[in-house]
Amino acid sequence: MKAFKADNVGADLGFIGQGIEISGQVQFNDRLQVDGKITGKVTSETGVLTIGESGLIEAQIDVGTCIVYGRIEGDLTSSSRIEIRKSGRVHGDIITPSLLIEEGAILNGVVKMTVDQPRQHQAPDASMLPDEEKEKRKISSLRN
Repeated sequence: MKAFKADNVGADLGFIGQGIEISGQVQFNDRLQVDGKITGKVTSETGVLTIGESGLIEAQIDVGTCIVYGRIEGDLTSSSRIEIRKSGRVHGDIITPSLLIEEGAILNGVVKMTVDQPRQHQAPDASMLPDEEKEKRKISSLRN
């Protein structure tokens, strides 16, 4: 969806105004502002989804960044960041590497914090351990 292009920004901004209802799958690239209602699925690899105070999304959402001033009913996945502002309401599970919830916001669901590429679990470098732990390891290795 391309509502208009701001010449000075260089990014596309889609806008679903108050009173507009969309049912189905919505895909966007750069930015999408929702002040109306979407039912179905919303996706964007790296785009920014902003749900305005009058906005309602009853959908599965998978975007780059999501900023919530309105209401979401459904699961929300973000590859970058989720912000739930004080007027925001989220009823669904969240998966994101970064989450900001303002005082007064409502979140009912499970939160899973992830990073894009899972890190391999590595034993801590012995030089970074506290002295007590170094001593325990030293004694343990002498016993073996």
